[in-house]
Amino acid sequence: MRYWPKSLFRILGVSAHAAARDIPEESQSAPGLEPSDAGSWKRSPFLSRRFVIGSFIALAILVANAFVSYRTIANLIEASRTVENTLKVVGILKDLQENLVDSEVELRGYILSGERERLTRAQAFLGRTAILVQTLRALSGAIPDQMQQVELLGALIGEESQRFATLIEIHSQKGVSAALRTISATASAATTRRIQLLTTDLMAAGDARLARRTEQSRHSSDLSVITAAVATLLNLGLLGVVILLARREIKDRRHAEEVAKFAATHDPLTGLPNRLLLTERGNRALAAAKNEGRSIATLFIDLDRFKNINDALGHEAGDRLLQNVANRLARCVRRSDTVARQGGDEFVVLIEAFRGASDLAHVAQKILTEIAEPMTVYGREFQITASIGVSTCPVDGDDLQTLLKNADIAMYRAKQQGKNTYQFYAEQMNRHSIERLELEVALNRALERNELTLHYQPKVQARTGRVTGIECLLRWQHPTLGSVPPDQIIPLAEETGLIVPIGKWALRTACLQARNWAEQGLPLLRMAVNLSARQFMSATLLDDVMGTIAETGMDPRFIELEVTESVMMPDPEQAVRLLRDLKAIGVRLTIDDFGTGYSSLAYLKRLPIDSVKIDASFVRGIPVDASDVAITETILAMSGSLGLKVVAEGVETRDQMNFLERRGCDEMQGYYFSKPLPAEELTAYLREQEVASEGGQRDAASRIKLVSGGQRRIPR
Repeated sequence: MRYWPKSLFRILGVSAHAAARDIPEESQSAPGLEPSDAGSWKRSPFLSRRFVIGSFIALAILVANAFVSYRTIANLIEASRTVENTLKVVGILKDLQENLVDSEVELRGYILSGERERLTRAQAFLGRTAILVQTLRALSGAIPDQMQQVELLGALIGEESQRFATLIEIHSQKGVSAALRTISATASAATTRRIQLLTTDLMAAGDARLARRTEQSRHSSDLSVITAAVATLLNLGLLGVVILLARREIKDRRHAEEVAKFAATHDPLTGLPNRLLLTERGNRALAAAKNEGRSIATLFIDLDRFKNINDALGHEAGDRLLQNVANRLARCVRRSDTVARQGGDEFVVLIEAFRGASDLAHVAQKILTEIAEPMTVYGREFQITASIGVSTCPVDGDDLQTLLKNADIAMYRAKQQGKNTYQFYAEQMNRHSIERLELEVALNRALERNELTLHYQPKVQARTGRVTGIECLLRWQHPTLGSVPPDQIIPLAEETGLIVPIGKWALRTACLQARNWAEQGLPLLRMAVNLSARQFMSATLLDDVMGTIAETGMDPRFIELEVTESVMMPDPEQAVRLLRDLKAIGVRLTIDDFGTGYSSLAYLKRLPIDSVKIDASFVRGIPVDASDVAITETILAMSGSLGLKVVAEGVETRDQMNFLERRGCDEMQGYYFSKPLPAEELTAYLREQEVASEGGQRDAASRIKLVSGGQRRIPR
């Protein structure tokens, strides 16, 4: 109760600082400000002195008021606690005295009647007095001056309790007469008298203390009344200061609300309206358009390849570029239109009035032209383009969310058409988007539901006609859509990132199937698995391959990974390092679709590869198309000089097979030999090959074909 709370000083200090900051605007005008010699404004001495004195007076009043109130309340609480404890002590002493009297009454009754029960009750009453003494000890804070008397009282009661225990024992062993004689021999009037006197003294001291505390409480109550009156007067004195500051406070609060509202409804980076304000204005424009029978439009704008700039130069450069784009967008539309930032590199333009689609096309083209103009960011010149999707109300939707969704769909169609263009929404776009979304959801569950399978297409050695390897091709049997074409599966899996777990599953399944064929007595064949771009750049590729080898027990020499040239082009150095790490494991590496990429011979020489695969687009034209013949012969000659094996895919006719065999092609695959087959059918094919091999049928013209050469090859 003696310590002043430090937090109160902090509160008062903050209040004084706020008061000094919140001077009314009028007090900062001409009467209170004077121009200095330098032309700047300075505060006049009179106003400054008055304000400082008033602030210190207000602070002193608050401190005094708080201090007096605090001490008064503390004294009242302390007095109340003391009175409460004193009342407890007095009550205990009364109970103690009553128990002593009851104990003495029962002892006298025992002397007269000789009943052992009365002696026992006398001892029980005395035991209660001992418990009450313990309670008095617990309340030592209320009677610190009488604790010595309490201890003496406890000792005397203890002696009496011991005497009663002895009497009960004598009564039990020797009878009433012996007990009465013991009472006569041990009775001490002085002990009983001392106990009574001590109890009486303690009660008298408690009554006196109670009287003093009651008087103190009365004085404290009077003081609290006076304090309340003084505090009221002092608070009335502060009322003038509060009124003086109220006007400035209201003005600042309104300004803060406006700032908060602006921050809540505008993008902090570009200052454009955000989604919240766009929704508000859009709903208001839609309601007005419906009432007036006119149309509104939304333009969904997405910057092309913005991520490349952000990743290359950092987020600060990206933010500056977004600010420049926002300024250019604002210059392309009228003041009645709204330009909002949707998030990231996406913007929305809300056009509330237009005559026809030509107006919207003009605005979209103007935006594309304006954004495409070179801009300088941190001393570097950049050129960025945008893709725009356009939707109108009521044709493409009658609410803002639908308009934005359809404009977004149209914007993605613009990106698919080469970027830096605009597209108006059409209903079939939405159907395509929904189908793609449903297919994406189904692909997420395809692995869990075992809907994905592998088909296997054999690779045949040109010289002997024997199967020396197998390419594993992904297939998806959808429960309702049926067989989904591979050219839909792979791009969708790449876009969603599912290609990494799917590729890992394909490699594991291929290895297990190879081991299964070997256990059936068939030769262990090389299993070729394609690596997609996203899988090739995955940080876990090396660990996934090693883990699959360890799990399946597959010899890494019989694992072949096929990678296209385009996959390695974004980061050639990293690609070379990764291929070398894979080669160190022992797996074979093949460049797939060779000739369709942009790799140079010098770069090809650095790659630790084992073979190249001639793309089917070149094989399809031989031996008729002179360009395809020249390209194929060049690839065969170049690969031979580099010591690389050559595989030709897409072989569908005997003429193609004969041409490739004469030119020294090592392996071939295609529909001329076999289409991609499920594992069970390929098992039968391999067994037939074994039988043919054992019978000495090694001529290329007698090779087994499951599909005639006249049928076209299905894209994998």
